[in-house]
Order: sequence, then C-alpha cells, then structure tokens
Amino acid sequence: MNDAAGRALLAATAVLQALSPLAAGLDQGSGQDPVVVPPGPFFAVWGFVVIGCLAVAVRGLAPARAASPLFRAVRAPLTAAQVGFALWLLAADRAPALTVPVFAGMLLALAVALRRAVTVDPGTGRADAALVRCTLGAYAGWSAAAVWVNTATQLQEPSRAVLAVLLAGAALTVSAGALLFRGSAGFTAAGAWALLGALVSTVAAGATGLAVLAGGGLVLAVVVAVLARRRRPSRPVPRPGPRLSPRRR
Repeated sequence: MNDAAGRALLAATAVLQALSPLAAGLDQGSGQDPVVVPPGPFFAVWGFVVIGCLAVAVRGLAPARAASPLFRAVRAPLTAAQVGFALWLLAADRAPALTVPVFAGMLLALAVALRRAVTVDPGTGRADAALVRCTLGAYAGWSAAAVWVNTATQLQEPSRAVLAVLLAGAALTVSAGALLFRGSAGFTAAGAWALLGALVSTVAAGATGLAVLAGGGLVLAVVVAVLARRRRPSRPVPRPGPRLSPRRR
C-alpha cells in the first residue's frame, strides 16, 4: 500500500472509530457489573482517545509528513486498532463473548504501534511526536487494563478469587507495558487511571482484598514507569570536529 492510501485509510478508520459509538453505544459500566469495573466517569478516557486519534490522522494527512518515520511506523497498527474498536462495539451489542478476543487483538495492535512510536526516530517536529505518543499511550494504557475488566464482565457471577486473578492480570499488564514502552507518560497515566477506577469501585463495594490488590498494582505500575524512564538511553551528544589551524598567508 502506498503512502497516500495508507494516510487515507488511517483517516477513514479514525472517523469510523469516532462515529461507531453513535450506532452501537459505548458501555460505561452499570450496577450489575463486577466490582472491579471502574465507575462511569472513568470511561471518559475514551473521549480523549477518539479525539487524539482523529488529530493524529488529520496531521498525518499532510503530504509533508508522508515520509515521516514516526507516522509511517504507526500507521498500519493504529489503523488495525481503530477497526478493532468498531468491531468491539459491534460485538458488545450482538455477540458479547467476542469482545474478549477482539479487545485482545486491539491491544496487540496498539502495543506494536506504541513500541514503534517510542523507539523510532520521529523525523518530525516535537509537537507531532508528543501527539502521536500521548494518544497511542493513552489508548494502549487504558486497553492494557480494560481487556481484563472486559473479561470479568463476560463471566457469570465471577468469584472474588477469579476477580483477583483478572485484577492482577490488569496490574501486571500495565506494569509490563510501562517497562516495554520506556515509561511512556501517556501509557502509565491511562493504565494507572484504569487501576484507580478499579480501586474506587472495590473500596465502594467493601471488597478490601481486591482494593488492596488494585492499589498495589497502581503503585507497582507507577514505580516501574519511573524506573523505566530513568533507564532510557540518552541521545549521544555530537562531538565537535577537529579544529583547523588558520592558513598562513
């Protein structure tokens, strides 16, 4: 696929992602959900993600960015994730059990995109790099925890032990991502936001053990991210060339 088609497809799927909640709705939790599901307001992160993806697509449409290593690296996996988002909402409305593998596929695509974003030389302005990395980080960070929470909603009255396993999976996935993505601020913030939501819900439900697990996972993810940022490879400082003696006249 050439660059022009790739840029157009990224923009089209970003619009599809933005419009799909109008057709299928966007679940923001309910009173019947397991206690690890964050309260409704925490799902507002989806608004940031959708708007960010639209902004990335619009910026990437410019011919001047066609050759940008950053935009070219993330274009295909982000397009796949945006298609997955629409399929996920469709599955939630018609075949809820399919939301789990669809969400897992989205997370895989986002992991590829974010890993590329934090390792590839952007070859573009700092504003573009910040936009892409922050958007992908928030998308992947929330999804890293949400895929486990989504699994909990598909189980019939899951026990506290099962919920503990799923919550631990969310915490470990966010922590592993913080390491893999070099302490990405967007990823860590969104992943921590999801774990904080689980903490709020479990405290409100009086599920002390699950609350401790959510709080511990939140702290672990932040600590791993801080350590990962400290271990980031520093850019080499260019050395000055040899001084040339002035020519004699």
